[in-house]
Amino acid sequence: MKIYTIPLAFLSLFPSLSNGQDFMSDAAAVRASYSYTPDEKLDGLATEVGISQWSIMTPIFYKKGENWSFGAGFRYELSDLEFTDATMIDEDRLHSIDLPLFLSKSQSETLDWMLLFNTTLAGDFEQVDSDALNYFSLAGARWKRSETFEWFFGAVYTTGFDDDLFLPAIGFKWEPDESSDLFFAGPFIRYRYSLNDTFDLILGGNLSGNRWNTEASYGERDLRLRSYRLSLTAQWNLAEKQAIFASIGTEIARKAEIKNASGSTLLEKDVDAAPNFEIGYRFRF
Repeated sequence: MKIYTIPLAFLSLFPSLSNGQDFMSDAAAVRASYSYTPDEKLDGLATEVGISQWSIMTPIFYKKGENWSFGAGFRYELSDLEFTDATMIDEDRLHSIDLPLFLSKSQSETLDWMLLFNTTLAGDFEQVDSDALNYFSLAGARWKRSETFEWFFGAVYTTGFDDDLFLPAIGFKWEPDESSDLFFAGPFIRYRYSLNDTFDLILGGNLSGNRWNTEASYGERDLRLRSYRLSLTAQWNLAEKQAIFASIGTEIARKAEIKNASGSTLLEKDVDAAPNFEIGYRFRF
């Protein structure tokens, strides 16, 4: 799920800012998962919203030269939506497709340049047009300060917000030892600790959400769901290339928003915090 709010004018440079950035971290892997967030009430209303999602992500092309690499990927997500007020949103099944492209060039042993462009198509897919399209692009650099510490710098442009948005991005990755690493970039944080060669524990926090363009008897409407997700993940490395994982967490600062075809806001409400569960499988090439 993709984020739509910006704390402190910084955006994540790598995973979880958007589905396209997930591709950068899993560029050489097939990843399938199922997640579930139960129904909770909208603030001040009897209306409830909940969602379960199936997703699969896979690379479709990767080419590496002497000092550059280029990759393309594909991600599909099927969302089963529970929204109890059918006069606002009469949908129970939504779709999202991402097509990320990634280019990297090595300037030196310590400096790499990177470019990511991701196109997202999200909606009920009953009537697909440009209103269902969003674009995300990131240009930046990775500076390896030492064997254990890297800085990431760049800038983000996206149409996935209410207005087109251009902002700086910054982050870092620190590997204090072989069994652990910490990644931080704006609203995204992840800490991994390996108990042994086959079992990892991962603590994470990231903004999540999506915008779907829909069509029903009342006309065209955009639905947005937003939240901040805190999670604990256990990952079992079954073999050198295969792993399964299970996550439990909570979604806080949740919001639901519905707009009509003219851009007028029909609903904008906080949503009660809710638990979140996810299971998945990863195969690395």
